[in-house]
Amino acid sequence: ANAGPAMMGDPVGTAFAPINDRGSSRRLWIGFAAHPQGTLVADAGASNAVRGGAASLLAAGVLEVRGDFAAGDAVWIDDEAGNHLAKGLVGFDSEEIPQMLGRNTAQLKRFLGEEYAHPLVHRDNLVLV
Repeated sequence: ANAGPAMMGDPVGTAFAPINDRGSSRRLWIGFAAHPQGTLVADAGASNAVRGGAASLLAAGVLEVRGDFAAGDAVWIDDEAGNHLAKGLVGFDSEEIPQMLGRNTAQLKRFLGEEYAHPLVHRDNLVLV
């Protein structure tokens, strides 16, 4: 019924824009397929920042590391009450993180080196649950 106008170039029907891009498929994988190997316990400030959805998890806001995991593994991000806030891909091994806890980026760079002056979980690798 709409073939004639469509052939003339008139807009007919419904257009659906694609909703999946590289970022969203990655986030779907993190959220549903990646199995957490450990947990990072965030303080109240970091928990609020993570809940806001646009923040990376920094070492300054982490109180505790649980589990044995390698850089690139999925981990839970929990609040102090043990509630899961998010799941993300961690940037450091579980053995490296304790020396980083409570330190801001400048302190990490000064005391541990440039390679440690990065978020524990970058916001691009973090999915709220």
